[in-house]
Amino acid sequence: MSSLKEERIQELEKIIRALADVWPADRDNVAVAGAQFEEFISTFEDDPGQLQRLIDVAWKGLRYLYEEDEFFMSVKTSTMQAVNTIREYLVEDGDIEVEVFEKAYDDLDEALSGGKESADTLIELEEEQAAEDVDDEKETKPRTLNDLASYILGLNEEDVSEEYVEKLSALIEGVKGNIPDEAMPLLDKAQDIVDQLKSGDAEEGWLAKLADLTEKAIEVESDEQWNESTEEVEQAEAAETGSEQEEKTEEVFTVPESIDGAMVGEFVTECTELLEMAEGALLDLEESPDDEELVNKVFRAFHTIKGTSAFMGLQPISEFTHHLETVLSMVRDGDIDFDTACADISLEAIDIINSMLDVIETSEGGETFPKPLNYERLTSVLEHIADAEVAPEKALEEAGGIQYETPTEVETKQGAGSSDDGATVKAAPNSSDDSQTESSVRVNVSRLDQLIDMIGELVIAHSVVAQDESIPDHSNLQKKINHTSKILRELQDTSLTLRMVPLKATFHKMNRLVRDLARKASKDVKLKTFGEDTEIDRNMVDIINEPLVHMVRNAIDHGIETKEERAKTDKPDQATVWLRASQEGGKVVIEIEDDGKGINKEKVLEKAINKGLVEPDQNLTDKEIYNLIFLPGFSSTDQVTDLSGRGVGMDVVRKSIEELKGKVDVESEIGEGTKITIELPFTLAITDGMLVRVGNQRFIVPTLNIDRAFRAQKDDVFTVMGNSEKVSIRGETVPVIRLHDHFNIDEGKKSLTDGTLLAIRNANKKYALLVDEVIGQQQLVGKSINMVAEMNHISGGAILGDGTVGLILDTAALMMN
Repeated sequence: MSSLKEERIQELEKIIRALADVWPADRDNVAVAGAQFEEFISTFEDDPGQLQRLIDVAWKGLRYLYEEDEFFMSVKTSTMQAVNTIREYLVEDGDIEVEVFEKAYDDLDEALSGGKESADTLIELEEEQAAEDVDDEKETKPRTLNDLASYILGLNEEDVSEEYVEKLSALIEGVKGNIPDEAMPLLDKAQDIVDQLKSGDAEEGWLAKLADLTEKAIEVESDEQWNESTEEVEQAEAAETGSEQEEKTEEVFTVPESIDGAMVGEFVTECTELLEMAEGALLDLEESPDDEELVNKVFRAFHTIKGTSAFMGLQPISEFTHHLETVLSMVRDGDIDFDTACADISLEAIDIINSMLDVIETSEGGETFPKPLNYERLTSVLEHIADAEVAPEKALEEAGGIQYETPTEVETKQGAGSSDDGATVKAAPNSSDDSQTESSVRVNVSRLDQLIDMIGELVIAHSVVAQDESIPDHSNLQKKINHTSKILRELQDTSLTLRMVPLKATFHKMNRLVRDLARKASKDVKLKTFGEDTEIDRNMVDIINEPLVHMVRNAIDHGIETKEERAKTDKPDQATVWLRASQEGGKVVIEIEDDGKGINKEKVLEKAINKGLVEPDQNLTDKEIYNLIFLPGFSSTDQVTDLSGRGVGMDVVRKSIEELKGKVDVESEIGEGTKITIELPFTLAITDGMLVRVGNQRFIVPTLNIDRAFRAQKDDVFTVMGNSEKVSIRGETVPVIRLHDHFNIDEGKKSLTDGTLLAIRNANKKYALLVDEVIGQQQLVGKSINMVAEMNHISGGAILGDGTVGLILDTAALMMN
């Protein structure tokens, strides 16, 4: 079966599942099904043939369900049957009976025109039967909640006779004998509305309330049937395997042997996206607890996860999400308020579902795994809230409180933190959540990387041809090559944008991290993000996540004062951390700023001297002192906490940034706060470098590390202790590195005043690099190279225009060597 065919079949299955949850009072899934069906239609580039008739009428059915009320149930049933017939047509490669095809079309066409037995007709039959049931105590057919729903569907609030009311009352009484006890209070409320209707005291909108109560009763009945079937399965397993095996089953979950491996990846991706969306909405909901749209957004996300996991046969996820959905339904219906405890429960539930998805993604059918930590505990909390109608805060306290993982390690996935009772944190609402999404197609990452590599090779090959010595002798050929160069440049720029992704997801994770860390530290902190649509190479996203976590964590633990300390100043009670991103030229700039107490330079310098990191008599600038925090093992705090203080975080930041060929800078002011700026190249696929010559050899120096190029005067050059060469750059004395000495190039210029000096800066170190000549700035395709001899000061190579290889210098390693 082709991948396109599989995708079409899966799309239709999603549409059928969406339509199954559609009711006159809840039509959200009609829009979802319509969008999915439109996407399904777009996959047919050619004429779908005889399918077109059925596709057209199914599309009419979806539009009808979205816009009309009359004949709703008959149109819904016929539309689902039409979509399923299209699915069977694809599965069987068109080999289905013509009668089946024609019947699906005729049934839906007839339902749309009202000719098919409508809900009204069914209701008339139900009325006659209900009347007979009232007169005859021996009912030949038990009345169900579905019968009641069908009857209510045909009523008109503005025109209801006493006869209709009496039949409605009799129908409710008949249904009561066939429903579980849990649904009885809902039917009692429905009966109260009917009694008010009889006495003429019914309020406006009584019919909608009656329909809502009936729908809730149907959900309760379905839940009870689900639980009964689950209990029967568990009892059967217990009878076969014994009580010991039963205890083991409660602690583990098994991936179904029949699970479709091809669908697992798509399932995990879809659920992960839904969880990220739900997490963002939950954080916004803490600030706006009365926002019904945010509540519905979270509810729909978990409802979809429940349905798809049940379809995949992943019962632990489906059952767990079902309990959470019940609590969220209580929030939506106004039975409980959305408070901090409710947010804690929902966020911990997201962590648990994510951990199960991680296991499923790498597992095979039939494998057994332990359930995540806190799975059973949180399930009991959710059940306690739903069944006993206990407030979330009380249920959480009885279970021992929320139990996040302590954030001593970097959580690259979602930045988990610990939560104690303390101050709250608010995340600024994300305005871009509601932005219009563009249509997209998923492409395997390896294919994308291969495409970009091949374009890079094409650029190199074209550059070799363009610089051939015979080209200038042929003017027409030169014009064609120039035109090709322009097209190739545009192709290269376009291909690089394919691998660019926005920083939105990375910034989104910081919202959750700030919330948890602030509560752990008992501080009130608000995170504000700007420029989250700034794009960066996808290969850099995972690497940049860890440094951001460390810096945000340090800002909250070291930078932000306690509530008591802030109360003694003129600062607002709520502290702020800013996370900004922007593009400047060919680089991406990320800033992390806080309005805390700032860095104490004297304390940092004292710590560095005590640790032997700097000499006591060494004269350091403010910037050099601030950069000491990036040294291994350095920490400015006197106390080690479970958040930080061991002197490893900022060292990791510097190493990660240097791996990306970027740089990091620190600015701080006592009592005002600290700002850390990260500069990164736009992409790792292209090296923006300065081509230099030493003797007859050419090297490439990354321009991101070059401050300036200059010619030294005789008065600027001097030696220390007779052998250490120094040069003065705008009043600052820096050491000199002779590149020809590193590579034993005899032809290189020996005099510092004859050659050209490049001012190089890496972290808190600065030096001057002596070269013979600066040829010019070029964008090159960097490649890793394997060398027999160990050369730490070479980070890679690039093929130059004449076909030779230019070595890319590692400016940080040059200083170390």
